Amino acid sequence: MSEKEIEKKILNYDIEIPELEKYLEDYFDEVVRGMICALFVLLRHDGKNSLLIKQIIDEIEIIINDVDESELLDVIYKSLRELNCKINNALSSQNQNSLEGYRNKLLSICKNIKLKEKENNEIDIVNIIRKLIYVGRDLTKIEAVLKSNKHLNNKNLEEIFSEILETYIYLTDEEEIKYYYKLIGLFLKSSYSKEIMAKSNVYLAILEKKKNLERVKSIIKQLQNKEISLEDLEKKYDIKFNSNAVYIPKEETCFSPRCDYTNQKVITIDDDGNKCNDDALYIEKLRDGSYKLYVHIADVPSLVSKDSYIDLMAYKKAETIYLKDREILLYPEIIAYDKGSLLGGTRKNVITYTFRLSPNLEIDPDSFTLAKGTIDIAKSFSYKEADKILRNGGDNDYFPLLNSLNICADILRNKNLYKNIYRNIENKMTGIKTNSFLESKSPSAKIVQETMVLTNQYVDKYFATNGYPYIHRVHKGTSVNIDEEIMLILGIDRKDLVNNPKCVKILNAVKEKYLNAEYSHISSPHNGIGVKNYSHSTSPLRRYADASGQYIMYDIVFNCNFDDATIYKWENIVKESCAYLNERVKENALFANEYNYLVSKRKIRRCD
Repeated sequence: MSEKEIEKKILNYDIEIPELEKYLEDYFDEVVRGMICALFVLLRHDGKNSLLIKQIIDEIEIIINDVDESELLDVIYKSLRELNCKINNALSSQNQNSLEGYRNKLLSICKNIKLKEKENNEIDIVNIIRKLIYVGRDLTKIEAVLKSNKHLNNKNLEEIFSEILETYIYLTDEEEIKYYYKLIGLFLKSSYSKEIMAKSNVYLAILEKKKNLERVKSIIKQLQNKEISLEDLEKKYDIKFNSNAVYIPKEETCFSPRCDYTNQKVITIDDDGNKCNDDALYIEKLRDGSYKLYVHIADVPSLVSKDSYIDLMAYKKAETIYLKDREILLYPEIIAYDKGSLLGGTRKNVITYTFRLSPNLEIDPDSFTLAKGTIDIAKSFSYKEADKILRNGGDNDYFPLLNSLNICADILRNKNLYKNIYRNIENKMTGIKTNSFLESKSPSAKIVQETMVLTNQYVDKYFATNGYPYIHRVHKGTSVNIDEEIMLILGIDRKDLVNNPKCVKILNAVKEKYLNAEYSHISSPHNGIGVKNYSHSTSPLRRYADASGQYIMYDIVFNCNFDDATIYKWENIVKESCAYLNERVKENALFANEYNYLVSKRKIRRCD
């Protein structure tokens, strides 16, 4: 019997709806589809056929209750979905509205079909797993079922796993113990592992009965070794992995003149693929044979208003956090990677620091200036690209610029070896490969390192000398001769300081003594680097202390607000900021250590 014949019999009243059940065994598909085709015709004229419509819907529900096979349930489900599509496409909006009650009923039936299919699948998988565990005892098949199925509900899973644990803790036969131990391991590594860990307290309570058994201790340890979600870490350290702050371009509110440096062939040097460039360099030879060094730093206040939402979120984070598999940016990507970043081929606002150099490329200590500027970045080099030009020399247009910077960096480096010792130990301790980590092998990394240290030193000196508030970077080491003291402790020569294996063993002992630099509202020497003044002023896109210094610079220096009220305001802000940033940086380090450990052990439960 075909579905067309069934449809015709129903519409001609040649058969009672309940009588259709006798044809189901031989013609299930045809009967169901015929009933639903007839139902569509009747729904088009529902006012005259409400009784027959109700009888067909009731019969469909009866059939669903009597049927357990997924294939048969799927026939009904697909036919009902097709009916719904027909109603959407073939009937007017007015007719559709009049059928709302019937449509809701049919959708409810569809949901019930899916629920029944799910229950059937769960019953099937439970029976399969139980049979494999207790009868077949085939670990390979059990592993395959656990990996390929996700049909167990939490109740069934808890029941089966609890049974296994209850059996395991009382076993005495060695072969049985081995079998159940492997069985438990399969569950803990299966696609149900998250569900098991979510209920770990239930299972730990079972194991508690025999917690002194060594084999039980092993399972307890595994169940205590929970995955941690990103949300858990966010709450623990008050850190957001993703911030959705909307950036609104900021108009210039500081009306002091901005110097035009767009005639310079400014360059940046950074890691290959880096998108967040804070600093750019240029050096020019003057008519009298001397030189002028320009250090251009990304201008955050020209992009982000003080105390705006983006500024407050940056203050809360304190810095860009570099993790094993991601970065948590200080500012939104549009600022860190685009509007603020000094990328090759772009024009950007900057804060420019200048130094006069002798014909021998030695710094004139009294020549430091600062100003707002605008630059065109001619080229962004990676360390490898810049090093290659310095090695090969010759015809490259940028060789004279890079060579002059390299000579200047050598002079700066040789005048103060303390900072190199300190940075090398810092790199060893933190494991973060900064440009100072590369500088022994990379001339261009040395250029960046030395020019940034120089700038950080002189910016701080400028504010301290003028008596303006600033966030100082201080280091209270016990000796200015830090390199000699560390070599004495390690018992090695200067050339072996970094590479000697003894260094690694002793660094933990000297960490608190030498790596205790912090922010302070009071100017004080940085004994680790061996300078009287130091600050963080050259990475405003990555560190809030640097950006905060720029806001002070704008308010006091560029806007010429030297009044007591402004000075007093910033003194209070700086004092509060230093205390907060010191604590936040420590928290960030703890967070990064925990996150990186969890990632390395694959214990992060990803929800993003």
